[in-house]
Amino acid sequence: MINQKSPKKELKKDFYNDNFLLNRILIILEKFLKLHIKNQIDNGAEIIQIFDSWAGLLNEKDLPNYVYIPTLNLVEYTKSLNVPVICFPRGIKNYKEFCEIVKPDVVGIDYEIDPKKIMKEIKIPIQGGMDPKVLLTDKENLKREAKKYLDIFKDHPYIFNLGHGVLPETDPNMMDYLVKLVKDY
Repeated sequence: MINQKSPKKELKKDFYNDNFLLNRILIILEKFLKLHIKNQIDNGAEIIQIFDSWAGLLNEKDLPNYVYIPTLNLVEYTKSLNVPVICFPRGIKNYKEFCEIVKPDVVGIDYEIDPKKIMKEIKIPIQGGMDPKVLLTDKENLKREAKKYLDIFKDHPYIFNLGHGVLPETDPNMMDYLVKLVKDY
């Protein structure tokens, strides 16, 4: 909203100039996200996932104000409704700190983070990690990459998933192959 378009790789230069506006938008977003979470739960959702696809664009010093605190407020609200929460703070470097502050039930990881490092640092269940571009390659490469994540997390609570969304050009047959690989693991 502040950027006025999808940021892709960076935020506009004057992104932080209006601190009042930033905080006002966060308050409004929190209000409506809580309504959305409540509606999802009232309509049968048994778990809530909070996506922050642009968290990694922020400087580390800005994470507490613009990622940790707002996400913590949503996590606490959701947990107050007796529903578990998955958080996906895409692109941040310190998942351990995020988990210690925000306390999600599950943390989703992106494909730019080392899964072995995550395995050592994070005690809660982990979701995701595989680069969606792997689905654009061949079946052998897909099998090797999927198996890498399944092997790394075999002794840890893990939900296999991509480290971000399926790309539009992905062949549905590759998705089908991946689902079968994971089920047969």
